[in-house]
Amino acid sequence: MAVALVAGLAPALAGSSPAQAACATNTGKSISGTVFGQDGRDVNVSIGVDVVDRNGKALNTDPKSASYGCAKTGGYSVPQLYLNHFVGPEGAPQGSVMQDGNRTTRAWKVGSLPSNAVGAYVEVYSRGYAGSPCKDANGNYCFNPSNTTKYGYANKHVVPVGTQGLPIRLPMTCAHKGTAGNIQGRIVNAAGQPVKVKNVFAWTETKWNAWPYYQGWGSARFPRDGYYVIPSLASKQKYVIWLTTMDGKVHKRTGVPVSDCTATPLSFRV
Repeated sequence: MAVALVAGLAPALAGSSPAQAACATNTGKSISGTVFGQDGRDVNVSIGVDVVDRNGKALNTDPKSASYGCAKTGGYSVPQLYLNHFVGPEGAPQGSVMQDGNRTTRAWKVGSLPSNAVGAYVEVYSRGYAGSPCKDANGNYCFNPSNTTKYGYANKHVVPVGTQGLPIRLPMTCAHKGTAGNIQGRIVNAAGQPVKVKNVFAWTETKWNAWPYYQGWGSARFPRDGYYVIPSLASKQKYVIWLTTMDGKVHKRTGVPVSDCTATPLSFRV
């Protein structure tokens, strides 16, 4: 599948190479919930889930795999879930009939969780129909491009195994009468010259079950060298920021606030 963004999870979740034999039994337990926009509309999203053990290591959750329940590397613990392929970036009324005849949905679920799993990191990417109903080799719809013009991304960490019906609400930008803000700033070297970096991510520090369930995350855009913007972030919360340089060095900031419809300045000297 054409995935625009993959595995934006913090480096602490990286595991070692999968073992050659299963590390856990299949409990049949699950985590489930709903996802929708701040305005109550159904949304076009992909959902990435990393299931983790008590040490924060991401696990292989494919019950058909020889290394089921073992540490995994790369990608998410399960193939990304995908909802509402034909919905545009503006969302749709709940239960709308799409052009393929199916109704929009907001329900998601991850099951067959291994016995050593304690919870999951959940990352939701907002997307929008781009006019092509293409399918991959397995007959699944290709992901539409990520789109944050109206809705931002959402994040939950760490959702306990067995949680059911967890609502995930995508923050909405102020241009669409929402409250999302952003984080932006310069990235320079010791001489004050603009620097290219590998990536900059923001993850909320707000707990997974905090009402009203707008916990956000985001990936930076780079309008020009030495300048980044992480757009459409859920407001009224603080974020941890991870900047990774081209040579793999990580610069971290914590407690970075985002307020309603406000740009939070945050610059880096790397």
